[in-house]
Amino acid sequence: MTQLPRLSRPSIPFLLALVALLLAFCFKGVLTAPPSISETLATTGFDTKAAIGRLTRILGDERPHPVDSPANDLVRERILSEIKTLGYTPEVRDDFACRGSKRFGGMSCARVRNILFRAGPSGGGAALIASHYDSVPAGPGAGDDGAGVAATLEIAARLAGSKLSKPVIFLITDGEEVGLLGATSFVRKDPWAKDVSFAINMEARGTGGPAIMFQTSMPNGRDIAALTAMPVRTIANSMAADIYRTLPNDTDATEFLGKGYDVVNFAFINPVARYHTPRDSLAYLEHASVGHMGGAALIALEGHLAAKPEAHASEAQVIYSDILGRFMLVLPVAVGYALLGFGLLAALFAYARSGPTGAARAMVAPLVALLVAGGVGFGALWLIDQMRVESQWWFATPMAGRALVYSSGLLGALLALWLCRGIVATRVLAGAWIWVTGLFLALSIVSPGSMILAAPSAGIAGLGFLLTATKVDRGLLLKTFGLAAAFVLMVFILPALDFAEVGLGLGLGWAFGAVGTLLMLCALVPVWQPNTKIAGVSFLTLVVVSGTLVWAVFAKAYSPDIPRPLNVQHWHGGEAENAWVLGPGDEAAPSPMQAIAPFKLAPLKNGDGTRVHATAPVPTGATVPARIEILSETKSAEGRILKLRVLAQGADEVVLSIPKEAQVRSLSGGANGEAGSVDFDKPQGHGLRCVGRSCVQWDLEVILGTTPASWITFATVRGLGPEATPLIKARPPWASPVQGGDKRVTNQRQKI
Repeated sequence: MTQLPRLSRPSIPFLLALVALLLAFCFKGVLTAPPSISETLATTGFDTKAAIGRLTRILGDERPHPVDSPANDLVRERILSEIKTLGYTPEVRDDFACRGSKRFGGMSCARVRNILFRAGPSGGGAALIASHYDSVPAGPGAGDDGAGVAATLEIAARLAGSKLSKPVIFLITDGEEVGLLGATSFVRKDPWAKDVSFAINMEARGTGGPAIMFQTSMPNGRDIAALTAMPVRTIANSMAADIYRTLPNDTDATEFLGKGYDVVNFAFINPVARYHTPRDSLAYLEHASVGHMGGAALIALEGHLAAKPEAHASEAQVIYSDILGRFMLVLPVAVGYALLGFGLLAALFAYARSGPTGAARAMVAPLVALLVAGGVGFGALWLIDQMRVESQWWFATPMAGRALVYSSGLLGALLALWLCRGIVATRVLAGAWIWVTGLFLALSIVSPGSMILAAPSAGIAGLGFLLTATKVDRGLLLKTFGLAAAFVLMVFILPALDFAEVGLGLGLGWAFGAVGTLLMLCALVPVWQPNTKIAGVSFLTLVVVSGTLVWAVFAKAYSPDIPRPLNVQHWHGGEAENAWVLGPGDEAAPSPMQAIAPFKLAPLKNGDGTRVHATAPVPTGATVPARIEILSETKSAEGRILKLRVLAQGADEVVLSIPKEAQVRSLSGGANGEAGSVDFDKPQGHGLRCVGRSCVQWDLEVILGTTPASWITFATVRGLGPEATPLIKARPPWASPVQGGDKRVTNQRQKI
């Protein structure tokens, strides 16, 4: 009878590794904090203080300044004054622009006034430095995109009087927030657009954090070459660019890519809760983030200017990642495949040579870790969603969610080790790396850029596994190469996980925990012994999971600094059709507001879905309805062709909601119906929007089905009347207007 080895207590290094891993995953954001403004100035020459000074003058009283509004006129005049002070001669391009989207089934229009000026020689091959100056109605736009404007002007200040080898065009667009309209106008109509070959765009989705370069063109060789021509603290990885490409998010860079420019796109994204709110202000704007973005953009520009033209040279596709924000590793795609393939084959080699014991268990253990971590995390997050009314319960206390997610990951790793008791550590580690390399190779099918996160560490691990065939002590190899590979894996993946959490939120936190458990397994095995007692630390980890679950259930969801997005809208469509509407989303009204009006989630008459609303009084003053006039109607083989005129005197914004039953085939709108158009290959609902003073008369041409359908028109006036004062006063300090903000909406139906 074979006697099982006596189980020993966990070693001190193993216990320390458990604590270190949980702390590293919870506090990984500190790894990529932006450099100080003094460091940015010393390394790039970008003067953050000067940039913030210009931004302060440009924003003035910090009123929101949406496109085609009097407030935006004032901001534009102040920008022009700053440009002239720098010694440039700016030009304003005035255009009524429309942009259609087949993906979203709609079109946006507005009158935009882009600001342009240029430096260097005339002609082509120019670099474009781009940002936008309009804000959303709810916020002053200090980060989005005042920071980009400030960085644009400071870069211009750095170049003033310099002898440049290539042209540099500075573009500050208008109407980005309502559908990239300024950028659309530029690429379609502006004579300077043909001169551009390389574009640097600057954006924000928050008020701080590191500036991330999150988007490039395809292929990306020239983009990354410009970005890495000189050392600078840049945050970027090719997996983020691949993921962003699949998301329904757009910036002005979308239009630049469509024009065929090489592109690098920068933004800082923390905290998302301040995005498009009154907190997107100078008081909350982190100066180091502005400097980080501006300095990185300046270096990318200098890299482009220094690059020699490559006649007829094909552009390479590369994978890339920063290393803790201080260095950039760039590899050919083929090298990524080679390193991952080498790591996988070497792990299989070591796995096969590790004797007969535990061959099945060691291969199944990482899957168990994934299932436990993902399952516990998913179940815990589901339970939180059942117990909490807040849709974004992690906003003000994200650490509670992080600790829950990654302690679940730690629990999964420990249970995998328990399953592997009695198996040699080399086999257990090889099994973990087989899963890591296999998963990243599979992921590379949809995201080749993801390989950069695991390829370097796979190469290190693979070398260690190959050396197990030599006479070198396996225990030494396990510790040196195993820990080194795990450390490198963490260095690449932890920052990427942090950006995913910030950008996507913790609603998908269980997936982050599942990824984390594989990393933890790779880090724990080198300091683990096959006969180690796991039950005690597993129980303690389960206690941590339970404790963090309780913390997440009761933690503060919102705060005055990290608010809940909450607009108050006064909808009216007739004498008996007045309603207070809360949004976005379907989260219940805060109790002080519920005490004033009995809000409920229900279908809204003359609305376009189910909304949280309550009966409201008749609005004071005259309402502003939108009216659709049919100018002409003809019939063709495709259906009816209608020329329409939308009239909404005094409205700040007009939206037309067209039902699927209308069977719209194409839309065009603007001046003579030529400013923008979109065709559709299947019936769907559509939304048409026109924003600003110029939308008092809006011409459209629509090809649609033969049967008239009921359209809904929404005419918006920003702000609320005196009847809303009690409700606004009852809005808690931890709730804030967002995006379009508080407004009055006249909604009505019309057969078209």
